[in-house]
This record gives sequence, C-alpha cells and structure tokens, in this order.
Amino acid sequence: MAMKTKPGAPLAELSAPVWFGHADQVIRANLWQLLRALPRAMGLVARTAWRADRAAVALGFAAQVVSGLVTAVGLLAVTGVLTSLFVAGPTPERLVAAAPSLAVLAAAYAVRGVADTVVSGATLRLRPKVRHRVERDLAESMSRIDLITFDEPDFHDALERSRHAGMDAVDSATHQAIVVVGGLIALAATAATAALLHPLLLPVLLLSVAPETWATLRTARLEYEFVATTIETRRRRSLTTDLLAHKESAAEVRVFGAQPFLLAEHDRHSRVMEDAQIALGARQTRVALLGRGLSGVGIGLAYATLGWLLYTGATPLAVAGAALLAIRTVRASLTQVVLAANRMFEKSLYISDLLAFFAHAESRTRQPTGRTAPADPEVIAVRGVSFGYPGAAKPALADIDLTIRRGQVIALVGENGSGKSTLAKLLAGLYQPSEGSIAWDGVDLTTVDAPSVANNVAVVMQEPTRWPLTARHTVTLGQPDRWDPDDHYLSQVARDSGADTVVTTLTHGWDSLLTTRFRDGHDLSGGQWQRLSVARALYRDAPILICDEPTAALDARAEAAVYESLRTLQSGRTVILITHRLASARHADLIVVMHQGRILQTGTHTHLLATNPHYADLYTLQANSYRDDPSPSI
Repeated sequence: MAMKTKPGAPLAELSAPVWFGHADQVIRANLWQLLRALPRAMGLVARTAWRADRAAVALGFAAQVVSGLVTAVGLLAVTGVLTSLFVAGPTPERLVAAAPSLAVLAAAYAVRGVADTVVSGATLRLRPKVRHRVERDLAESMSRIDLITFDEPDFHDALERSRHAGMDAVDSATHQAIVVVGGLIALAATAATAALLHPLLLPVLLLSVAPETWATLRTARLEYEFVATTIETRRRRSLTTDLLAHKESAAEVRVFGAQPFLLAEHDRHSRVMEDAQIALGARQTRVALLGRGLSGVGIGLAYATLGWLLYTGATPLAVAGAALLAIRTVRASLTQVVLAANRMFEKSLYISDLLAFFAHAESRTRQPTGRTAPADPEVIAVRGVSFGYPGAAKPALADIDLTIRRGQVIALVGENGSGKSTLAKLLAGLYQPSEGSIAWDGVDLTTVDAPSVANNVAVVMQEPTRWPLTARHTVTLGQPDRWDPDDHYLSQVARDSGADTVVTTLTHGWDSLLTTRFRDGHDLSGGQWQRLSVARALYRDAPILICDEPTAALDARAEAAVYESLRTLQSGRTVILITHRLASARHADLIVVMHQGRILQTGTHTHLLATNPHYADLYTLQANSYRDDPSPSI
C-alpha cells in the first residue's frame, strides 16, 4: 500500500543532501569555535596550496607582509604630517616641515598598491592551480580504486560530498585564506601602531569595532542558515525545471500535457523561496540595525575616550587624528577577516571530508606489487571461489570451480541473478574473490598489478558506454597509442565489426562527435553503439574477450551482424560469452550452467540437453517461442 503524504510535503530522499552534511555544525558554531578551527582550516589550505605552486604562495605571503608593514608606516607618517601641520607658524613653513612625512605617506600608499596587486596576481595564479591539482588527485583516485567499492552506498555519499562541496570548498577556501592572512597582518600592524601611539588606543579600537564584528558574523550565519534550510526546496524546483528542459522527458511532458502541472509546482516552490528570502532580509536588517546602533555607541565611547585624552593632554592632537584613521582601517580589516574566517570554517569541514575521501580511496586501492600477469594465459583456473557484494544478504557466487583453456569459447548461461556477469568480472580481474583463487597459468591475480591483467582483456557489454567522444576515439579508446599509419588497422576493424556502415552516416566521418550535447554532434541507435563496441574490442586486440549479453537489446538483423563480427573476434582468443539466448551458446566449446550463484553443470550443448533438466527446460522454453505450434516439452 502506498504511503500517503500531504500535498507539498517534503520527500524524505530530498531532505538531506549529502553535500550539506555539515550545515548544522556551521549554523551552531560560535565565534570561539570559529577562532579555534581557523588555524586547522588555514593549515589544510596552506598545505594544498604549497603543493600546487610554492612560488605563488611565497610571493603572495611576502606581498601581504609588505602591505601590512607599509600600512603601519603610513599611519606613523600621518602622525608626522599632522604634527607638522598643527604647530603654530605660517602655513608654507608647516607644509615644508610636513613634506618628508607626506613623501613617506605617498610612498607607503604606492608600495601598498603594488603589494596588493601582487597579492591579487598570486591569488589569480594560485586558485586554478589548486583546483586543478585537487581535481586531478580526485580523478586519479577514482581511476585506481577497486571496482567493488562502487557497490558501497557510503562510498557514493562521500564521493558526492567530495565532487560537489569538497571541490568548491578548495577553490573558495584558497581565496578566503588569502583574505584572512592579509586581514590579520593588516590588523596586527594597525593595532601595534596604535599601541605605540598610546596604550589606551588599542582597547579604544576594539571597543569601536566589536559590535559591527558581531553583526557581520551574525548576518553571515543567517545567510548560510537560509541556504542550508532551503536546499530541499531549491532542489525540488530544480528538478521541475530539469523535467521541462531535458530531452529525455520532453516528449512525455508534451504527450501528457504536463506543462501546467510542472509550472504550478515551479511556482509553488518559488513562492516558498521568496517568502524565506524576504524573511531573511528582515532578520538581517534587524541585526544590521542593532549592530550599527551598538557600533555607534562604541564609536561614540571611542571618540569620548580620545577627547578625554586630548583634554588631559595625554595625547597630542596629531596622534588623535592618526587614531581616527586607525579606527577606520581596523574596522574594514576586521570585517573582512570575520567574513572570510566564517567562510573558511565552513569550507574547512568539507575539505576535511575531501581529505578523508582520499584516505579511504587509498585504502581501497590495490598497491603495486611489481609483478605482471602472464600474457595470453594458457590456463585460467578458478578454485573454490566465492564472492559477495557489500550489504548483500547472500553471496553472489559460492564455491566456483572452473578451468578455461586458451582458445576456448566458454558460454555462461542461466537466469538473471545467477552470477554470470559477476563471474566474468572475477575472471577479468575486476573483482577479487572473497574466498578461493583465480590464477592465470598458476599466477594468482591478487598478487599482480591490476593494469597487467586489464591489458589482456577486451569487453563487449550489453549496454556499452556511450562515450561523448569522436567516433575515432570511441573505437581506439583501448589502444590510443597504437601505431596505425593511414588508419589501416582502424579501417580493418571497422569493416570486420560493421562499424564502417555507422561511420559513413556521420557528417565528419571518424572525426564526428558522438553526443548531441555539443554542436555538430550525432545521436546513434543502440545497434550502432553496439557495432562501435565490437570495433573497440577488435581494435584492442586482447587475448581474452568477454561478451556480456552483447545483443540483448538488438533486432534480429543487428543481432546477426554483431555475432558475425564476434566470430571474427573469437579467432585465436579465449572467449567468455554471457547470454540468455541459448541458441547463441550452442557452438561453444564449454557451456557453464549457473543457478543462484553456483555452477550446476558444465558440458557441450548436446550433452547438457540430454543430462541437465534445468538447461533443457530453459532451451525448450526459448525454442518453443519460435515455433508456430509450440509443444510443451522436447
């Protein structure tokens, strides 16, 4: 019975996207937690940036230090200028007296401008390099990880966080870290200068900026809370838009007249977003008013303190003028640091997830052994092999024993779920047995480097990957570096597989792009993709060929063409054919009948038909479907 939900009720599967897994931590974090987490976050970004481009990191940091120092020098120069201008005497003489300090002030601002430009240039150089480095590391980890890992649900959650929030966090955190470092250096320089001018000026500075700092942090948290709590609605609205925009759903949207319903859904979610955003604006306005009000009080107290220092003669008028400039500088720097630190705290959590994913991927990757698998093995021996998928209630394979000799055609047959494809992947070295062993010429595949096993295998899949590449790259993918002058070998495999009839229909021949997502792309039929898949297997020229239901989705003519191509492939190769169509297995050297993860029997078609009721029943059911007057049994 279907569970009833109220209209508009949130769907459970949409309510907790994995890439917002740390939303509560960020929303609840206070200023003290942020300050404690900041060094750790900065360390994560610094190590990544240092690996990406040490020169840019060193140059940017040096420029920030220079910027902070000249800021301090500029404040001291302001004091000198004001001291010269505020003394008694003719104006020209005072201006002449102030000239050295003015020159220092002008030089300080010029140097700071150059330093800030250098920092900006280093940031622009560093950010793409950091992102590229991390993206490359992620792609490499994904390319080497054990295939069985893709069957673990937790792995996909971690991968989504890494690919979405993790990658964006690295990019954003690089910029925020540079902002934080620059702001802290400017703060330290300004505060130290103020303390040198008069010890009371430092608490005066803090008093003037504390309320606005709180308001800035609170406003940022409100905005993040809005994003985190409305992500479900945002995703639901995006799903509705996708249904209207994607090719896969466009036909049914029009056939069923679903446009009004989908547009109404879009409007409903948009109104929720509008209301939430208006409420956010109201809350941020209240916070800003309170912050500005308290900040005004703080500034008033600061000015009163300065006035008292002037009244008592404890501070010269020139120093008070410099202090006013310092207050403005500190306010701007502190606001900048608080905003960047808040974002850094958030991003650091996702960067930690990314690093944890790298560690997990490394633990699930087979380490090089330096040993290679035998090329074109004479004997593939399967002994006592069992295998189970993560989280499965029972093993996919149990106690498998099988011997395959070079040049044999082995047909794996049985119902769906009998373990045929799993066994084929084990034979190809893609999975490792939970128990037992698979050996090529006596060499256990778990003891050799995985690429050396893959180099001996070619695959024709039931649903081949629809590579968004050119036709040439789609076929040559398995051997991209093969020496093939004038495309001689490519043309040969195209003729043998029937792929040449596909390529002749393409606008740019072998250089045609096989996706309609880009300009001048082509969309192929299932049969055309299958022929390219056979051509790819031919071009790889591997001694072991695995054909996993290669014609299940094809019409009779296309099926006959593919099997004709496969007969070309079978010459001199060890072939493992997975099929439901037992007529295709009749001429195999050995048929392996599988049922519920076990081997029931092996033999030739004639032998199994006579001795194995399970195989005979399957064959008879299929044979009867082609008769005008099917009989119930043989």
